[in-house]
Amino acid sequence: MEAGRRSIWIICLVWVFLGGICSLVIAEFIRNHSADEYVDYYGSDVFQNAVSVAETSLTVLRTLDRSDNAPCSAEDLEEMRGVVFAAPYLTDVGRLRDGYLVCTGIWGELATPVKMPPRSQVVGVNATTLWKGARGIAPAGLAVDMSSFGNSVVMTAPTAFARYEDPAERLAALVLTSDASYSYQSFGDTEGLAPLLGSNSDWYRIAQRRVYSRCNDKIDVCVVATYDAPALLKTAPLDFLLVLAGGVSAGACLGLWHAHLYREGRSWRQKLERALNDDRLTVHYQPIVRLSDNRICGAEALARLVDFDGTLIPPDHFIPAAETCGFIGQITRSVVRRAFTDMAAHFAADPNFYVSINVASEDILSLEFLDFLETETRSHGLSAGQVALELTERSTASEDSLTQAMAAFSRRGYRILIDDFGTGYSNLAYIARMPIAGIKIDRMFTQALDQQAIGAVIVSKVCELAAVLEVTLICEGVETEDQAARLAGMYPGMCVQGFLYGRPMPAVPFSRAFAAVDRRGP
Repeated sequence: MEAGRRSIWIICLVWVFLGGICSLVIAEFIRNHSADEYVDYYGSDVFQNAVSVAETSLTVLRTLDRSDNAPCSAEDLEEMRGVVFAAPYLTDVGRLRDGYLVCTGIWGELATPVKMPPRSQVVGVNATTLWKGARGIAPAGLAVDMSSFGNSVVMTAPTAFARYEDPAERLAALVLTSDASYSYQSFGDTEGLAPLLGSNSDWYRIAQRRVYSRCNDKIDVCVVATYDAPALLKTAPLDFLLVLAGGVSAGACLGLWHAHLYREGRSWRQKLERALNDDRLTVHYQPIVRLSDNRICGAEALARLVDFDGTLIPPDHFIPAAETCGFIGQITRSVVRRAFTDMAAHFAADPNFYVSINVASEDILSLEFLDFLETETRSHGLSAGQVALELTERSTASEDSLTQAMAAFSRRGYRILIDDFGTGYSNLAYIARMPIAGIKIDRMFTQALDQQAIGAVIVSKVCELAAVLEVTLICEGVETEDQAARLAGMYPGMCVQGFLYGRPMPAVPFSRAFAAVDRRGP
């Protein structure tokens, strides 16, 4: 008992622990999703802005390169001035000659041309030449980003990326080329960002750093943005505690449910084990009557478990538990021994009298059970034909293996009956292949005879099936004379059992109500 309580506590604690872990994992997934949306929005905004700046610069450079105006002429300066005022991301445009800036749209023709930075600081991208943060080019000593194509040069406005220069805490972005050889812009702490180009955070991966990465298909511009999401405990301790409490509560509920199932299963195991050890498993018998002459032709042995207080526990309660706990074989063997002993007088008086015993598919599949049955049959002086084994149609065993095992019993002379016919899932082809001696119609169809025409139709079809298969037909649940009469009209050779003829009863009352009649003949 102490071990059982300890097991229940362990089950509850394990579920509480798992509930807490699951809640934290779910919280991390939610946090990741929120962080991914945040960095995606930021990175996408930077990317769209960088592409717009690059497209504007390239468009202006190619427009100026195709211009028919003489470089730095009045018409050329006027055109460049119009471009500067129209382009949103440019602070100035100009013309180059022999490595010198000679004129711009804003400042006109320069009195002293300005030498461009040495080519060692030049990077070729998108068929343009780039200068980053070049000083001494623009008037007033401003540091500007420039790009040139042919003899034209454009200067990016300092405000083009101004709104990204001071990103929120834990955010960073890097604007670079697809080969990561050149960085256009950087915002926040961009150390280690370049190697992340081409990778994005997977939603199912729990990681503090969330990554956004994207490249343009037409222009060599890429963006890598990251967000180092803080732990939920640091950012929202109350939310963290609520999530943890919810997970622990859910785990506790599941743990209590699991503990209940465990305790119930353990309780049934202990109850069955004690009942079998104390020989508190008893057998009741219900008569099986042949409609053609109203004579008893057999009896179904029904196991009953006597509880501690003397009350009987019906089989639909303890049989499933016995199958789960592994006691079904022991129970079947106990029923066989008891039935053979209790029905000895009927067996001796009538060679055609048989006892019908419910078995599980595990029993049929067991060669040991077949040997046991043979031994018991011989020791009680019975013939195999006086023993019927009822197998429920709802059996989940493999069709082929079960059919082969049934054939082994049939070859020894034992009758195989399909119990509760019509409530399972077997098809007619499956039933036709089985070496069965009879079919038992479930009581639900018998009761339907009084309620609706469809019940009579179903029973009549089963009768036709039994006639085709040449097997015995037994109808359960017969409670009224009208039901018996209707069944006799459908199939005169049918056998029935039900409250009309007798309820399940112990062996002694059964023998008194249905005394053995000597039918052995002279």
